[in-house]
Amino acid sequence: MPDFYPSSTAIQNWLTQRIATELKITPDRIDVNQPFASLRLDSVFVVTLAVDLETWLGTAIDPSIFWEMPDIASLSDWLVDEYLPTQTPS
Repeated sequence: MPDFYPSSTAIQNWLTQRIATELKITPDRIDVNQPFASLRLDSVFVVTLAVDLETWLGTAIDPSIFWEMPDIASLSDWLVDEYLPTQTPS
């Protein structure tokens, strides 16, 4: 259980690293403002990513959020500003 949640930048870095590894590219090739749709992530990876993010943050993450948020930056900001403050770490 985390004592506190990571920053938006830390979440962006975590997501960028995971996505870059999946796409077999370096993280610096991913723009955090690049639309998720343009990354062409398959649904199996997105579900796995959501589960891994859930484990890291210690709170439930619905995989559909990757289709609701436009990009890594927006998702990270939303998690920090809107979602995580309302959640109790498990």
